[in-house]
Amino acid sequence: MLAEVVSSSIEATNIVIPLRECLKKASFKELIADSIDLGKKTVTFHRADTHELKTLEYDYLVLAMGSVTGFHGVEGAEEYSFPLKNLADAMELRSHVIDMFEMADLEEDHDVRRGLLTFTVVGGGYTGIEVAAELNDYVGASRRFYRNVKSDEVKVVVIDPGDRIMHEMSEGLADYGLTLLKKRGMEFRLKTRISKVTPGSVETADGGKIETHTAIWAAGTSPQPVIASLPCADPKGRIEVNEYMEVPGYPGVWALGDCAVIPDPHTGKPYPPTAQHATREGKRAAHNVAAAINGKEGERRPFIYQTQGMLAPLGRRSAVAEIKGFRFSGFFAWLLWRGIYLGKLPGWDRKVRVAIDWLLDIFLPKDIVQLKFLMRVRQPSSDVKQ
Repeated sequence: MLAEVVSSSIEATNIVIPLRECLKKASFKELIADSIDLGKKTVTFHRADTHELKTLEYDYLVLAMGSVTGFHGVEGAEEYSFPLKNLADAMELRSHVIDMFEMADLEEDHDVRRGLLTFTVVGGGYTGIEVAAELNDYVGASRRFYRNVKSDEVKVVVIDPGDRIMHEMSEGLADYGLTLLKKRGMEFRLKTRISKVTPGSVETADGGKIETHTAIWAAGTSPQPVIASLPCADPKGRIEVNEYMEVPGYPGVWALGDCAVIPDPHTGKPYPPTAQHATREGKRAAHNVAAAINGKEGERRPFIYQTQGMLAPLGRRSAVAEIKGFRFSGFFAWLLWRGIYLGKLPGWDRKVRVAIDWLLDIFLPKDIVQLKFLMRVRQPSSDVKQ
């Protein structure tokens, strides 16, 4: 739903819930983990304000640290692109997009305006297509507020090294999405790799160059450094566990989510790192931790789950969905997507707030309020004409 925060379809705080609110029976401390010593059973951490290192001993440890944005060594990607990993990223990107329109409205040079209003999404997977589709709707609706901006100057470009978008979906649904989004004016550059990102451009491995001040990075993830440094981590920086999500060789330690490799007995391959798997892994891990604490090893349960399906919104009340072998596209798939995601939100208050946001989004114009305090200080490109 972060893409809908970027497009102002949803109020940012309505899609998150404070950990203290949902962990009422647990003690919660907001700390930053620096290292883990599985042999000594300790975790070293620090507070964000003091940076003072402290060590905590544990009896049982659950590793669920997720992953970080993977820039894959592309020059300038980390410094000059916009990741979309959390709510702060979404709010910053939204403010930046509005700023590009404000700058373009003041600019007299047509070519400079095109560079400011070209929005490039790196990565054509589920996340990349979702944010690209929502952004395309948002910039199309926002243009009318800027009299000096022409329709042919606003463009959303998706770049991906694969031969098709949304590789998580079946080829037929991916082709449907590609055709639909092309009709809406989006540009796709498939079989194309990024070689460099600068403040004013994205350069490709084939020698091409896209003049843009907005490179949105949706090209995969990398392991958490703390997890990757553990002796039990595999070459990719993740932890291989057994069917109970236990880390072999380290009693009392479990791992789940993006940082774990959990075997799927149906396929013999690891479960994919998706939210629908992670939420169920958490429940099963909690059961197994309780069994270990109570000394009832015989009550452990393996994690066995079959993927229910995938859904991908395409903007303008359209989507694609593949659920238990059945494929849907268009408006009905969009209704499915909204219904399922609404049901997954924690708490009735969040469900009501998001439902109201979605209802208002149908009748009210897009919000172009700019929160400048969230914006990153960015140096202007030397290519921009003064």
